[in-house]
Amino acid sequence: MALTPYRASRVIAVSGEQIFDLVADVERYPEFLPLMQKALIVRRDASGYETQQTMALGVLIYRFRTRTELNRPHSIRVTSADWTFRRFKIDWSFTPTPEGQCRVDIILDCAIRALWLNPFGNVLVAQMGLTMVDAFATRARQLNPTSSLS
Repeated sequence: MALTPYRASRVIAVSGEQIFDLVADVERYPEFLPLMQKALIVRRDASGYETQQTMALGVLIYRFRTRTELNRPHSIRVTSADWTFRRFKIDWSFTPTPEGQCRVDIILDCAIRALWLNPFGNVLVAQMGLTMVDAFATRARQLNPTSSLS
């Protein structure tokens, strides 16, 4: 059974460029993003990069490759054609607010290919969705101590 896409939105008290750069810095994800064990950029080009990632939830470990398209400072799209997934897409958008903050919207749409892994994969995706935006907001506050969530 596939989950419906997870959607979240937060206003974060940093500029759009700052939060864009934070989300684009995939190799630092293991420092602060729950479930992320490893992220290594394996190829770069003018529009983005490809990453080898490892995520874990308990003993369940997923290794997969993603493609990230950067549209600085407005949006980031992460996709995967990896065999692990029937579909995998994360869309981030960054909208400046009049107060100099940034509204961050995320849509996470993922389905595991192996039916026997679906229950575990769905738990992993749900957990990732619940924690991802908050983890980035917390990291933004750590890197910009004068910021706060609205």
